[in-house]
Amino acid sequence: MSRLFCVDGTNLVRTAYGYGGPAHAAQEDADTDRITVIFAQLCEDAGGEVEIELFFDGAFRALGGPRPENFRVSFTRELKADDMILDRVRSRKWSKGGSTTVVTADVELGELAEAEGGKWMQVGHGSPPEGVARRIGGRFLK
Repeated sequence: MSRLFCVDGTNLVRTAYGYGGPAHAAQEDADTDRITVIFAQLCEDAGGEVEIELFFDGAFRALGGPRPENFRVSFTRELKADDMILDRVRSRKWSKGGSTTVVTADVELGELAEAEGGKWMQVGHGSPPEGVARRIGGRFLK
């Protein structure tokens, strides 16, 4: 049974890079694409032992790169990513589908995930996505 990691993608991108100025939306889109590639590669390398789903607030955006079967990207449209992440934790627990770990710097979301039966991998503000992927991968990659 694989371990599911629900990554708060918007939180990770915004805390890692910080934004300002008139071009912030374009830069955030580029960084969203970048972390998608990082986590897709981790899933490819880890095989079936891990599943990763990135959650982003807002409307769908086209992202490049191939996607292995154990990797998904979800855009929330008008919902909050936090709500979708918690729904995933609840549904996985209810279906006895295995362990779910929420990856975020958001303390409130992490604590709620734990209260719902999930695990929380806390990342520090400013943590580079490559480092977060290595932390996850270190558990599965040989």
